[in-house]
Amino acid sequence: MKYLIVFAHPNPASFSSSLIKALCDHLVNAGNEVELRDLYGIGFNPVLSADDFSSLADNKVPEDIATEQEYVKRAEHIIFVFPVWWGGMPAIMKGYIDRVLSEGFAYEYVDEGSNGNGLLSHLTCSMICATGLSSEDFQTAQDAMKVIAEGVICGFTGIKPGKQLFYGSVPTVSDEVRKSYIQEVIKEFSE
Repeated sequence: MKYLIVFAHPNPASFSSSLIKALCDHLVNAGNEVELRDLYGIGFNPVLSADDFSSLADNKVPEDIATEQEYVKRAEHIIFVFPVWWGGMPAIMKGYIDRVLSEGFAYEYVDEGSNGNGLLSHLTCSMICATGLSSEDFQTAQDAMKVIAEGVICGFTGIKPGKQLFYGSVPTVSDEVRKSYIQEVIKEFSE
């Protein structure tokens, strides 16, 4: 399988960073191809600008967007990994989705009133999220994030939804619990 992991956390010592390293190692050792896009590490610009709109309307894809779209084209499965801040994904991840999954690449409008025709039906995607809230306190936001991921992002682009994994109380649980979260992720991607 060809995996693209899109990762957003600014702290290289974070739980999410440890999870990414373990998951990448596991997937590669299992014979998969893995490309990692660390959005903070590459300095990805998350701002969808007026220039982006103009360029995309003229079928001139800005270079940084084109680079990321090439990664998406090569993938069979995308895994979005990020912490949940204020009930949603970090701005840099939302900006990645806004800019990279653009009209003409990820979807097209086919007629007036259309909700779009997804162009990425060759892909599946999963989401792995960590939060400081307990799993119980996070449930409402988690349900909303699933609707956005599956119904909106996947629905609009044609991407088939995969696993959606959420891990709560990450800053306050023990190291043993955090390690068990990582082992659970590895197990989920061993099937």
